[in-house]
Amino acid sequence: MLEICVACFVSVMIPAPLRPYHAAFEVLLVAAGFGAVAAMARHPHVVSDSRLVLRTGFLGELAVPREAVRTTSRVMRSISGRGLRPVPGEERAVVCSVASTVNVRIQLDPPVAVDLGKRGMVQASEIYVSADSPEAFLRAVRMSGTP
Repeated sequence: MLEICVACFVSVMIPAPLRPYHAAFEVLLVAAGFGAVAAMARHPHVVSDSRLVLRTGFLGELAVPREAVRTTSRVMRSISGRGLRPVPGEERAVVCSVASTVNVRIQLDPPVAVDLGKRGMVQASEIYVSADSPEAFLRAVRMSGTP
């Protein structure tokens, strides 16, 4: 919303012949922002009896067999980056989040093969994720199985 207000003020300051280009750029910028928010809101994590689908909005997802989940717990940790990525210094841990801050740890046994694209495959025994409501996510995982 702030971008729309700022765009109006900037439009007044730029020369008239450039205003249509600026308007087109601002429309694309605002649409991309709303699209990113919509992608996050419409792609929550999914917990079922057979699998967990951990989503990072428009950055992808990771499906984990439910029987591989051993424990889940709250954790507050900052791991730089976005999307599905390895945890620096921990060869068997991955992060599946939109932002750097994660608040849930999922421990797996047996480890699950995770394809990190250019970074290769990892046999993950820990996954860190972000949940809007960590307690509700942990409760849903626990109700779907017996960790």
